[in-house]
Amino acid sequence: MKKLLFILFSLSLINFSVKGQSLTERLGYDKNDKLLIIHADDLGLSHGKNQATFKAMTGGVVNSASIMMTCPWVAEVGKMYESRPELDLGLHLTLTNEWFLYKWGTVSDQAAAGLENDQGYMHADCATVAIYATEEQVKMEITAQVEQALALGIRPTHLDSHMGCLFFGRPEYLRAYLQVAQAYGIPAMVEPQMVTEIIEANPEIFQEFDLDSYPVVDAVLTASPQDFEKGMTNYYTSVLNELNAGVNVLLIHVAYDDLEMQGITDGHRYWHAPWRQADFDFFTSPEARQLLEANDIKLVTWRQIGELL
Repeated sequence: MKKLLFILFSLSLINFSVKGQSLTERLGYDKNDKLLIIHADDLGLSHGKNQATFKAMTGGVVNSASIMMTCPWVAEVGKMYESRPELDLGLHLTLTNEWFLYKWGTVSDQAAAGLENDQGYMHADCATVAIYATEEQVKMEITAQVEQALALGIRPTHLDSHMGCLFFGRPEYLRAYLQVAQAYGIPAMVEPQMVTEIIEANPEIFQEFDLDSYPVVDAVLTASPQDFEKGMTNYYTSVLNELNAGVNVLLIHVAYDDLEMQGITDGHRYWHAPWRQADFDFFTSPEARQLLEANDIKLVTWRQIGELL
C-alpha cells in the first residue's frame, strides 16, 4: 500500500536543539547513545490488529503505536487504553483507504465532499486526494480525528501521516498538519528533507512556523517490499545491528495472519497478512530483545519526546 514512503529518506536536515543540545541529549542521554522507538502503525484497523499490537507492546519490545481513527475498531482501542493509559499511542492521521474490500469514510461530515469518492469511501491514494480535497477539508478531517481520540479518552502522544498524504499532497496539507499539531500541543512526526523542500518552494505558506521548535528525530526506518522478499528477520536483524546514534524510529505493522487480516488485505502483494505476522513474530521474539541488549539500544517513546514541548 505504498505506506509512508517519505521515511526512506535521511532525517538529518533539521535538528531539534536547545542551547546546542541534540534531541538525544535533551532526553537525558549521551549524544552517542542509540535510541529507538519501535512503532506499530494502523492500530484500530481490525480486532486482530488491536490484539496483536497490544500483545506486542505488553509482551514484546514494541513500545509505540498510532491509531487510524477512521477504522471500525477504534472503539476497542479506547476500551483497551482504559486499562493501559501509560502506553505510547499517537494518531495515524488518515486521508485515504487503500484496501479493495475493506472500506471507510471520513470522520468529519463536512470534509467528505473532498475526501470521499462517489461510493462514500475515502480515495485510494494520495494523488487523488490532492486533486479533490482542499486544505480546509483536510484540516477539518484531521482535527476531527484528534477530537474523536480525545472523546474516547485517549490523549495522543504524537501525530503521523498514513501513506504520507500530508506530505505528498498539496503543500497546504503540511501547513494544516503542523497547525493542528501546534494547536493541540502534540509532537508532529515530520520528514525533514521533504519538509525543507516544500518550505523552500513555498516560503509564504510556512511563515508562521519555526520548525526548530519541533523535536525532530534523526532517522525513520521501515521495511520495503524488497526487504520483505529477502526475509523480515534478516532485515530487522540488520537494522538493529547497524543502528546509528541518535533518536531513531522503526515503523512496523504487526497483526495476525488470520482470515480477518487476509480479507482486509486481499489483492495486495505487500503490507498484507503474512507481512504483518512476520513483524509480530520478530518483535515478540527473544531474539529481538537480545539484539537490543547486544547493541546497547535504548528504547524511548514519543511521550518522552512530547514532554520536551
